[in-house]
Amino acid sequence: MAERAGKPEEPWDRLVEPAEPVDLGELREGEPHWFNLPNLLTFLRALLVPVILWLLAVDREGVPGAGLVSGDAARWWAFGIFVFAAATDSVDGWVARRWHGVTRWGQLADPIADKLLIIGSLASLALVGELPWWAVNVIVAREVAVTLLRLLLISRTGLVMAASVWGKAKTLSQVVAVAVFLLPDVPSVVLTWLLHLAVLLTVWSGIEYAFRAGRLAREQR
Repeated sequence: MAERAGKPEEPWDRLVEPAEPVDLGELREGEPHWFNLPNLLTFLRALLVPVILWLLAVDREGVPGAGLVSGDAARWWAFGIFVFAAATDSVDGWVARRWHGVTRWGQLADPIADKLLIIGSLASLALVGELPWWAVNVIVAREVAVTLLRLLLISRTGLVMAASVWGKAKTLSQVVAVAVFLLPDVPSVVLTWLLHLAVLLTVWSGIEYAFRAGRLAREQR
């Protein structure tokens, strides 16, 4: 399905997709102030990535605050913070639509914060040597390629592609993979299987999006 330009991609190419997109043009008069609870939750999601990295590295020599938490406790804290941050993705959208109103700033920042959370957490795991960099590179390359393709589609046709079931599956697999990697003492075979599944869905969803975008572009000519 394609939406008119001005309607944002919904958050389930991130974590959860709400029922209806919002027309940005309808928000120009009487739009709520950007400084509100939903947007603060969005901002918090990005700010928690360095906290997760610190918790992963806290046992290593030279890391500040290593005496505060360590070992399995640090991993459980990292897991809990990541799950909380991921959950705010659906909460902030629901709160915005129900009580505060949707802002253009929030619609712009929300998908960025979601991708920062996923990619930042994956990169944090790679930095401490618990996840291969090639997986992070594949996921980053897919996100960059799809973003550029979306911009090209908008410029040529005025259409924004809605997230497909494969996009939803991709994001869910990434969230599950990161969450399980953050847990202590998970068998390596489980971690390997989840990581390869997430990478496979990431690549396939990007290919599927490219084919849909191409078909839409041809139909608009």
